[in-house]
Amino acid sequence: MNTFGDRVANARGRVKLRQTELAERVGVTPGAINKIESGETKGAKPSTLAALARTLGVSMEWLATGKEGYVLEPHGDYAVEQVNRLLAAWEGLPLTLRVPLLALIESMAGVEDPAVGSD
Repeated sequence: MNTFGDRVANARGRVKLRQTELAERVGVTPGAINKIESGETKGAKPSTLAALARTLGVSMEWLATGKEGYVLEPHGDYAVEQVNRLLAAWEGLPLTLRVPLLALIESMAGVEDPAVGSD
């Protein structure tokens, strides 16, 4: 599965949805799904990508990049939905808010900034 369209089509097949059903759940036209799967459209805006991932039960990263290890089970658990919602919200934030928010989240989670202490 080399292309964005291939990944969408494969994931759609796994959850047994028709293009029209996927389009309705994502909030786009059936023609938009067809264009994605045929390769005519190479990507999607963040909100559409998030809706596709949520509906198809896959991560946004895998859907966008195809990187191994990002495929989740269809109709994944509550945590998957939360991660996809978080990523969609993150995309809507201005850069000026992302840096302090990331620092806060890392602090709350006890994760160190990888840039700190690196040469």
